[in-house]
Amino acid sequence: MSLIYHAHVYFLPEQAEFAAALHATLSAQLPPGCWLGRLIHREVGPHTRPMFEIDFADSLLPAVRTLLEKHRGQLPVLLHPQLADELAAHTTAASWLGEPLPLKLETLSRA
Repeated sequence: MSLIYHAHVYFLPEQAEFAAALHATLSAQLPPGCWLGRLIHREVGPHTRPMFEIDFADSLLPAVRTLLEKHRGQLPVLLHPQLADELAAHTTAASWLGEPLPLKLETLSRA
């Protein structure tokens, strides 16, 4: 059974224009089977910056990671599997591209 992965691409308000351009680039270049969410210009859930999300099967992780590494500039990215234990998914099972950001871990459930 394959896992679903999430990539959260974070940006500051002053980086919103770059984030929108990156979103457009990814929309054109992500492999089929990826879901690209809209830009969210506020903190939501455990996330402490505005962001957008990409959801994809674990088999697409190398391709998505490569695209993000190539185009993300200075924007930090959290990559994690979707797990029943949300805390583990966002911490021990997660990886970062760029600067790791603090998360509101108290908002995450444990399995």
